Amino acid sequence: MQLQVNKALIQAFEQQLDPLDVEASGIPARLLGFGEISCIIELEAMPGVVLKRMPLFRTHAQAADYLDKYRTYCRLLQEAGLALPADEAVIVDGRDGLVVLYFLQEKLDLDTIGNRQLDRLDEAGLRRMLLAVVEAIEGVWAFNARQDRYRLALDAQLSNWAWQPDEGRLLYLDTSTPLFRIDGVEQLDPELLLASAPGFARAIIRAFFLDDVMNRYYDAHAVYVDLVANLYKEKHPELIPLCVQLINERTGQGLTEKEIADYYREDKFIWSLFLAMRRLDRWLHRHVWRRQYQFILPGRIER
Repeated sequence: MQLQVNKALIQAFEQQLDPLDVEASGIPARLLGFGEISCIIELEAMPGVVLKRMPLFRTHAQAADYLDKYRTYCRLLQEAGLALPADEAVIVDGRDGLVVLYFLQEKLDLDTIGNRQLDRLDEAGLRRMLLAVVEAIEGVWAFNARQDRYRLALDAQLSNWAWQPDEGRLLYLDTSTPLFRIDGVEQLDPELLLASAPGFARAIIRAFFLDDVMNRYYDAHAVYVDLVANLYKEKHPELIPLCVQLINERTGQGLTEKEIADYYREDKFIWSLFLAMRRLDRWLHRHVWRRQYQFILPGRIER
């Protein structure tokens, strides 16, 4: 599927965007969701496409380098056996000298997203979806093991997958943070992950949290723990025993429900603190420095 890209429309949207109220923008838009450093937007004039906005860059060269790494990451994920939705990307000029990278993805039925399926599938259907996700994850680790040059990371929580049970088709969605290593060297500049953090907090995050965030998705056990722990966030803790059993039977990881709960408490604290600091930074931008805050933040998140 070839996506139709209207760069002029995206440029116009970015120029008049109010990050405080995306849906009040002059170009009709709808806010669909959030990642840690991006948000997901749908433009009425571009049906069939969703956009991930990343206002992280100071130069076009910096954005182009990130885009090159993204394309390499997608290619490697496909070599590892993952199916990805159709995608494109554009680089546009934001305000105040900012350069913004938009990733475009084929819009999928929201009910196919993995966490939405938790409310729709019976136990047999849930097992089938989880086994498909585990098989896909194991394919990535097998890719890492069979060659020495590349090492891929993967954020495998269920909201990052789309499952089409009638076709038995699984798609991986979270490609916009290209975490991978070449000959042991991390390709993603970790400072870009800090670009969305308040300046006053970056030293703390760099010292205490950044290494963990950068490294956890390279470790198979940590990836599975994170996947299962997110069932707390999705309000389905009753599914944790089933998922732990299924993953252990398939992979021999030896997950325990206690480590899942302990991990979730720590992860919830980290991301709640990070979001609180970003909200403070937004308030300072608006009321003290009188400058536009460029990031779009979620409202209250139930974790």
